[in-house]
Amino acid sequence: MTVDEKLFSILNSLDQTHWSKKLREIIQKTQETKKHGHIKTWKNAINGLPIKEKRNVTLNKSVISVKNIELNDTEKKITKNILKELRPWRKGPFSVDEIFIDSEWKSNMKWDRVKSMVSPLNDKTVLDVGCGNGYYSFRMIGEGAKLVIGIDPSDLFMMQFRAITHFINPIQLYLLRLRLQDLPSNKSLFDTVFSMGILYHQKSHHRHLSKCAALLKPGGELVLETIIFPGMSNFINSGNQRYSQMRNVWYLPNLNELMIWLKIAGFTEIKLGSINRTSIEEQRSTEWMTTQSLIDGLDPENHDLTIEGYPAPHRIVVVCKKYH
Repeated sequence: MTVDEKLFSILNSLDQTHWSKKLREIIQKTQETKKHGHIKTWKNAINGLPIKEKRNVTLNKSVISVKNIELNDTEKKITKNILKELRPWRKGPFSVDEIFIDSEWKSNMKWDRVKSMVSPLNDKTVLDVGCGNGYYSFRMIGEGAKLVIGIDPSDLFMMQFRAITHFINPIQLYLLRLRLQDLPSNKSLFDTVFSMGILYHQKSHHRHLSKCAALLKPGGELVLETIIFPGMSNFINSGNQRYSQMRNVWYLPNLNELMIWLKIAGFTEIKLGSINRTSIEEQRSTEWMTTQSLIDGLDPENHDLTIEGYPAPHRIVVVCKKYH
């Protein structure tokens, strides 16, 4: 049984046969869409990973780790080289038989902030929007979620996930190469929807938040982690501006605006976490992500500002409920 077929079987067992059928059709359509030019190279690399007995993975620690794979020195060298072929590793860290993947983001730092605010995930059905390579999705399973579906349009992130799961026993975690707008609405499946680090990359924040609401059960929880603009001002990209060297940041609201957006989308009981300025300790270049990182987007003489003169990235975690 393929990974997708296992997911469809689980959805059917949850009385989600209709949604499962629609999802199958969508996945079949997206398989026909244009893929990254390096996809064959990445697949060939993954096919070169040593075949070993699958192991359990540690999911409740800062590092997602697979131990005791028993790679010999040659196999370990091959594995490390293959994993490096899948750079850049944005989210992590991961460890594969003591091969430490030091990702650009120390994602465990964000997860600690998020975890302190989220309702218990035990026995929950969860959607991770913009899941990347699955680091946070793994952590959600580690917190007891019974099923996590992660979606992201990046071929590279899907390949990174395949490389990690090559070595581990099956868990109820499925990553799909899809965008949020690809999913059919479903008001009876997801207890919790996570949207972390992607709202500001959306040209329509209202469409994004409304779609999250449409995928939640009544009373379900949205966990939103995003950049906000401090004070009462905001950042609006009319098409040519950059924010901290990023071209695809479209709108950074202030906190009042963000609250209004959430209420319009149908959310209530809005809980706000503390506002944290992203540090160059949390996001930085490494041998696993060798291109520009946060430091390159900051004013070299004043890290409180971006290189364009805007306030440096400030992030917040917001947890809210969907109206019944």
